[in-house]
Amino acid sequence: MRIRIALTTAVAVIAGMTTGIFTLSISRQPASARATTHHTAQAGGNTALSHTALAGFAIPGAVSPTTSTTTPPVTKAAIAPTPAPTPTSTPVVVIPPPPVTPPPPVTDATSVATADWGCIRVHESGDQYNSPAAPSGAYGILISTWRALGYSGWPYEAPASVQDQVALALYARYGWGPWSSRFACGL
Repeated sequence: MRIRIALTTAVAVIAGMTTGIFTLSISRQPASARATTHHTAQAGGNTALSHTALAGFAIPGAVSPTTSTTTPPVTKAAIAPTPAPTPTSTPVVVIPPPPVTPPPPVTDATSVATADWGCIRVHESGDQYNSPAAPSGAYGILISTWRALGYSGWPYEAPASVQDQVALALYARYGWGPWSSRFACGL
């Protein structure tokens, strides 16, 4: 609503100023110019002011639109194009990207993130790394095996990453032999 009022006020002020300027410009024209002021009818009923009427809007000291002068077209001096830089003889060295080595395949020997290891964890501890039942930890490691590998405390007290390392070390030495749940997992 405020925008509509502001726009209406702005349009009214502009219209009033235009009318005032037009009135002043006609009253400042000599009588001969006012006598020749007329409207030119155009197609469709629209009207436009003639050059004489528009002359009243001219800035004092400026050339009126009815004055015709012939001025030669301004031409710019021809500018010689700048020569392209000459190519240097330095060869471009393209360094090939290093060969992409695929990650090693995920196998039971390299990662505990396989379905076989998941089955062992589920059958040994319900897939819980903090299972205190003996044998303990996610992989059901015997305390005697834990101590023989140089660890202290209990397997379930160790972080998951340490339990995973011990399971992979045992697998590397003995295969699936240390886990009786291997039969339930079909290993």
